[in-house]
Amino acid sequence: MATNEEKFTFAVQRVERAEKEIDRLQSELLAASDPQALLKEGYASPDLEKLRVENQKLKYQLNHLKNYLAEEEKTVREYALDIRGIVQDVFTSAIYAAFPELPDPTILVVPSSKFDDYQCNSAMAIAQQLSSVTGKKTNPREVAQAIVAKLPATKFFEKVEIAGPGFINVALKKEFVTNQLTFLLTHGVKPPKVERKRVVVDYSSPNIAKEMHVGHLRSTVIGDSLSKLLEWVGHDVLRLNHLGDWGTQFGMLIAHLVEEYPNLLNERPAIEDLQAFYQESKKRFDSDEEFKRRAYDYVVKLQSKDPFTYKAWKIIYDISMEVNNELYKRLGVSDKLVERGESFYQDLMVKLIKDLENKGLIEVDENGRKVMFVPGFEVPLMLVKSDGGFTYDTSDLACIKQRLEEEKGDWIIYVVDSGQSTHLESIFAAARKLGWVDPSKHRIDHVGFGLVLGEDK
Repeated sequence: MATNEEKFTFAVQRVERAEKEIDRLQSELLAASDPQALLKEGYASPDLEKLRVENQKLKYQLNHLKNYLAEEEKTVREYALDIRGIVQDVFTSAIYAAFPELPDPTILVVPSSKFDDYQCNSAMAIAQQLSSVTGKKTNPREVAQAIVAKLPATKFFEKVEIAGPGFINVALKKEFVTNQLTFLLTHGVKPPKVERKRVVVDYSSPNIAKEMHVGHLRSTVIGDSLSKLLEWVGHDVLRLNHLGDWGTQFGMLIAHLVEEYPNLLNERPAIEDLQAFYQESKKRFDSDEEFKRRAYDYVVKLQSKDPFTYKAWKIIYDISMEVNNELYKRLGVSDKLVERGESFYQDLMVKLIKDLENKGLIEVDENGRKVMFVPGFEVPLMLVKSDGGFTYDTSDLACIKQRLEEEKGDWIIYVVDSGQSTHLESIFAAARKLGWVDPSKHRIDHVGFGLVLGEDK
């Protein structure tokens, strides 16, 4: 039987062993929280440590991806943003809020590579509009300040500054631009999301029996490119070729055609060079009074749709369009381009004049011409000549009415050289005066291009 001394010694040894076990367990716990210590002590292999490190990296990447997808889910879209449209909408809201007294204020927002990202140039035009309404001179810079003061809060703009007499420069937020570039790189080029419109595009418009000049070619290429872009975006596009296929010159051409090809109804005239044919008839028209009289007779017959005269006109038309269509094919112009020349609008012009006369909108000037004054223009539209003939003003007015009312066009685009700007603006103003254009629904644009002045210019 153990003595008390032996029992005490045995108890001390048990306590010492327990303390050592505690120390060992604490060391293992510490080592488990320190991977490098595990490697040093030989408790873990280097391969295991590599896997642990890779696992940590994957966990970090997975967490980052989850956060990215969560953000993307908030802004998922299958279309590009119309950034210029966004900027223009913001300024439109501000301009209407700043100047409620103007029914149709000028909204002009353009890209700007020199100063900032975009520039609003509406202040100068609005200042003129305000002056005409109030009768007092308006400072464009004050107009710009009023616009900026009414700009709604937006997440797109980094800064907005007024420069010079009233230019408003806009810098976009870098984060916004970065997001758009990321979308472009990941999704490719996508059209913006737009409200589908019925768009009528007027382009090319050569004269029958004449060669196309470079102005017609430029109109053709620009107009067809615009039409393809508008269709890609999602609009319903009607392409119209407003041909010069009617008028006094056709009496001259028909008179010459009948004399050169008396059997034209039974045998198609072998006209290989329409330009030369036109020049021959013009030479006779200018030098032969009897020929000129017969030409005028054919003009009257054509306008009354005399069957023989109309057939002769159609022969000239068809030969000319065969040449034009061959050129269109070479240029890759869409076969959706609809031929709709001035001849199409003849009956519509008669109805238009009667309607305007019934409404008391037509005046007769001192030369016996029927004219209509348009707001903003000193020179009136000449709708009927003293000899009873119609003019370009008449046909273009009938044309825009038909496109708005019958074609149900929401957006009308004229691709014509810049020399026609004043004429077209007067036609647009007349359409607004007559109530054909609803500013809240319709949009009318002239896409102009420069004139060819000649080698000596």
